[in-house]
Amino acid sequence: MKKRKSEGEMVLYILPSCCKCQEVIKLFTKLEIEVKVINIFDTMNADRTLTLDNGLPVLEENNEWLDYEMIMKRYNKGV
Repeated sequence: MKKRKSEGEMVLYILPSCCKCQEVIKLFTKLEIEVKVINIFDTMNADRTLTLDNGLPVLEENNEWLDYEMIMKRYNKGV
């Protein structure tokens, strides 16, 4: 994906079969926003835990965590 809006690195945590996750990936692709996508099953281990109060996807952007609703509210304007 091409770099556009983000000033820092954006990391999107997903599950491969998650419909909302795929929707967010498609949105970022359409907006040409560069985002690093991480399948949480590929990164989980016994020493690390991830709390998902609002489910997936979760976007980490400039030390801020956004859930699906927050991502769509912020980035879905004008699409």
